[in-house]
Amino acid sequence: MLLIPAAKAQVAFSLHGTLAAPTLDDANTRGGAGANLKFFLGKQFAIGAAAKYISLSYEANDNLDLQAIGSLIPLTVTADYYLTSGFLRPYIGGEAGAYIQRFDLRQGNNDLYSSKSTRFGAAPKVGLAIAIGNLGIFAEGNYHFIFSNKDGSANIGSSRNVNFKNPQNLWSVNAGITFGFPNSN
Repeated sequence: MLLIPAAKAQVAFSLHGTLAAPTLDDANTRGGAGANLKFFLGKQFAIGAAAKYISLSYEANDNLDLQAIGSLIPLTVTADYYLTSGFLRPYIGGEAGAYIQRFDLRQGNNDLYSSKSTRFGAAPKVGLAIAIGNLGIFAEGNYHFIFSNKDGSANIGSSRNVNFKNPQNLWSVNAGITFGFPNSN
């Protein structure tokens, strides 16, 4: 059990942009944003909480006028271990928590299908932070596993059926800035 006095913990707040790519065959990269509150329990270990919004909206490129409007909102607890405490800080870590998925399938002004679910998910990550005083600039890669997520397809009956699926796994890259990053000295 890790016991560190609260007076030694340093609070940090991060904002970042996200690019995510579901592991579906025809999925495109989508954008998003997020925030993270961290408690550094020393210069090399941090725990915290994170929230992200990832757009999963698509438009079919045919005469059916279909739109698949969706989002994924991971609300997670985080743990990061920084391998060094200098100017360049590579790190490894992970996240786990609730992944809220919402999908709506529309054809023109008609709602064809709507789904909202909350699943448990986890994401290992690897990243690099650059310490500049009490600021940190970072980039990290994650691979999200969304457990017990069943196929939520909505098929439109035509010769060109549209197959719409909820991703079970996705890659993401986050880049941003951390305010309150521990000094490297």
